[in-house]
Amino acid sequence: MQETRPPLTTDRIVEVCRELLVEGGPEAVVVREVARRMSVTAPALYKHVAGRDDLLTLLIAACVNEVADACAAARDGCAPQDHPDQLRAATLAFREWALAHKAEFGLIYGTPIAGYAAPPGGPTTAGSRRIGEIFGGIYAGLLATDRLVLVDPADLPAALAADLETEARAHDVPLPAAALYQFAAGWHRMLGLISVEVAGHLDWAMTDTGPFVLRQLDDLATEVIKTASGAPER
Repeated sequence: MQETRPPLTTDRIVEVCRELLVEGGPEAVVVREVARRMSVTAPALYKHVAGRDDLLTLLIAACVNEVADACAAARDGCAPQDHPDQLRAATLAFREWALAHKAEFGLIYGTPIAGYAAPPGGPTTAGSRRIGEIFGGIYAGLLATDRLVLVDPADLPAALAADLETEARAHDVPLPAAALYQFAAGWHRMLGLISVEVAGHLDWAMTDTGPFVLRQLDDLATEVIKTASGAPER
């Protein structure tokens, strides 16, 4: 009896690409190996994807949307007006996903893949925009409820302040320059801390990095969130 193979669907292609990524990194995700694992010929697979770049685009988009779903679910589990709690919940969900899916996290936020360029305006961009809208929306909520600590634009270098003003007018989540600065700083400090943890670069200092990272994330939150009385949460 002939063995029935799974249908050649986008979801199945992504599943196989993800298996290869976990086993061998981005370099292992190639058309010929994906086709072999799916028990089809490379020409048959080419009817669904144009080449390796398409495989990587599908894989990155799937992973970005998965982490966005996790962050959105965590945010939505909080009270609608409790923006500080939403920020903490979404941040913890982002970290938990990263630690549980280190290869996928590295694919999205690690070293750029040599020779690969995401299609402008494509699914990877749309997925990344979702994450930006989730966290940017929380920062917008903090701003609207006077819970966001703001820098004085006059204290920033003139070129940076002007750049922020330009970007603020075009941003998906409307934020004034001072709030956009805080959002960008908070996001990249969070991402940097979690990236270091995922890569194991804190192991030289401690055997259990979790308490340290969680404390650092709490410290970051106190720098960007005011208490209900208006002072920074310290």
